[in-house]
This record gives sequence, structure tokens and C-alpha cells, in this order.
Amino acid sequence: MSFYELTIRLNKHSSLGAPMLGWFRKPKVELPIEEITRQWVDERWEWLLTEFGKDRLLNVTQILPNPKFFPDTYQGTPEDVRLMLDRVTKYMDLDPARIQMELYVDEKPAYLEKWSSTAGLYCENDSSYVIALNAKNLENPLALVATMAHELSHVHLLGHGRISSAEEDHEPLTDLLTVFYGFGIFTANAVLHEVNWTRGNWSGWSMSTSGYLDMRTFGYALAKFALARNENPPAWIKELRLDVRDAFQKSCRYLENERSQTER
Repeated sequence: MSFYELTIRLNKHSSLGAPMLGWFRKPKVELPIEEITRQWVDERWEWLLTEFGKDRLLNVTQILPNPKFFPDTYQGTPEDVRLMLDRVTKYMDLDPARIQMELYVDEKPAYLEKWSSTAGLYCENDSSYVIALNAKNLENPLALVATMAHELSHVHLLGHGRISSAEEDHEPLTDLLTVFYGFGIFTANAVLHEVNWTRGNWSGWSMSTSGYLDMRTFGYALAKFALARNENPPAWIKELRLDVRDAFQKSCRYLENERSQTER
């Protein structure tokens, strides 16, 4: 009896009543994010395309955490930070001469039990924009670049009058713009920061979060970025932390399936 004949026979006598040939159907492609989140990303992505142009998306360079993009020696001095900020500013098509940098110390007040720290701040002067960076992040250059990209995205959105700070989703939109401008690897990887420490006989572990989009949403946004540029798979996928990479790959499969259904 052939395999095909055996399959038909088993189907006829299956107590489940469902055709066992369903085993050979492709599994349903599911998104790693909720439908409402997908809708928001899709709508805002189209808005970014309208504001900045498809050519900008296609021609942007995906910035990677390696010496090709950051060749300077970094020891965490204010001079090092300024040089890094200037590079990020140029990568984001902004003028470093119009960007002022400040460093601040953000410490938890002793009288507060619940307190949320900030990684960076943005404000405008008459003829320039101020990017303030939390000094606690100077020892983590990857997180520092993510903060710079986020705050500089405010320049594109708030500083250039594209949106108002009164818009409810202006902070998540700012994170989304970092993906559009090629800094998604940094901002996605910086969402979750884990630290192992040792002091004398004591050791411990701590975890903190940053940003306004979660890792799964960043994975979906990065998938839209890659597929729009026909990067499948992109060479930079290995730079993503594993949890972001998993969401990215699932999102790619979903978007490819959606595209194939549309083209039929």
C-alpha cells in the first residue's frame, strides 16, 4: 500500500472527523504583537513615509554597533560623548552645529519610594536644540547611542514642526522614527538592560527597561524596514538580541505571507 493510499484509508477511519491531509498544510502565520499594535505601527509607518519620503527609507544606512560607524576611542569623557553625538547627528541628517549637549545626574530622591529615571531629555532654544544625556549611561555606549537617536528624532518631529508634544503617541512615534532612520538595532536592543555585578563577597543581577516600544514591536517595525528595502534576510540580523530577533523573524514571515496573499 502506498503512502498516499494509507493516508486516504486513515482519513476515512479517523475518529476526529477532520482530514488528516491537513497535516501538510502550512501552519498559520501569527504575529508576535497584538492587532491594535500592528495597526498603529502600520498607520504611523505610512505617515513617516509621507513625511520623509520612500527614497529616504530606501537609501538610509542601517547603523551597526561596530568601528565602521563609531571608529573613535571611547572612554566616557564629555569629549568622547560629544564626538559620538556628532556622528549620530550626521547619520540622522541633522546639523551638529545646531545641537547643544548637556550632561545631568539623575538620582533618586531619598523621600520617594517610586521613581522613574530618564535616559535623556530634549528641549529647544531660539536657534538650537538641546540634547541632555543622563551621566549614568556614559559607561554603556550602546544605550547612549539609542538615547541620542531617540532625542534627535524629537528634532525631526517636534523641532521641525511635524507633530506637537500634545499628540498622545508622540513618544512611541519617536522610537519608531529611530527604526526608519537606521538606528533600530540600538533602540531595540536597549529596551531591556541587564546587569550582573560583584562587590566583595556579594554578587547580584538587576534589570531595567527603557524606551516606549517593547521588543516585539521593535521586531515588527524592523521587519517592515527590512522588507521594504528587500533585505531578506538582512546581514544585520545577527546584531539583534535573541528576543528581538525572534519577533523580527516571526514578523517577516507574517508580512511575506500577507504580501503573497495580496499578489494572488
